[in-house]
Amino acid sequence: MQIRPATIADQQAIIALEMTIFKDMELPLLSQLSNQEIQDLLYQVAIADSNSRCSYQRAQVAVENGEVLGVMFGYPAQDEPILDQTFQQFLLEKYGIDELVFPDSEVYPNEWYLDSLVVAETARGKGIGGQLLAASDQLAQVVDLPVVGLNVDDQNPQAQRLYERVGFETVGQLMIGQHQYSHMQRSVI
Repeated sequence: MQIRPATIADQQAIIALEMTIFKDMELPLLSQLSNQEIQDLLYQVAIADSNSRCSYQRAQVAVENGEVLGVMFGYPAQDEPILDQTFQQFLLEKYGIDELVFPDSEVYPNEWYLDSLVVAETARGKGIGGQLLAASDQLAQVVDLPVVGLNVDDQNPQAQRLYERVGFETVGQLMIGQHQYSHMQRSVI
């Protein structure tokens, strides 16, 4: 198993994995566009704008035998305002949809924010998530941020226990979309 920065060749695979998160979040956009339309749009945006939320340039992947088995997207908290500008522009131009897809702030100040972590269903239980989490610490240190932050859906206590086992502590609550989330952080310094 290799954990490495994603490449443009990984973009389709990582977007397909990311759709798992979008479904779990019950994004309203899923009722307006097909899964394929959303994936195509995310791909176009990711190629056009390296600052976008789902760009391969914001991702680390777990790869085995050339197959992407997991992906982690993240960014410094101060990048949150620019993440979805191109996506929103493309969404309006192509589909006439003017509502914000991600209207809620998800970050706390001065943290490297782990936006999402997804492991392919066939690869779960093999420690891939833990290896990707370890990579988030290194990314936070590179940009001189003292903590990694993430949000875990309160309806997913199994994930919350996993994060607690690897040193994350709940520091607050956030409402994101229709779900209540615990905001968790762990120190990397």
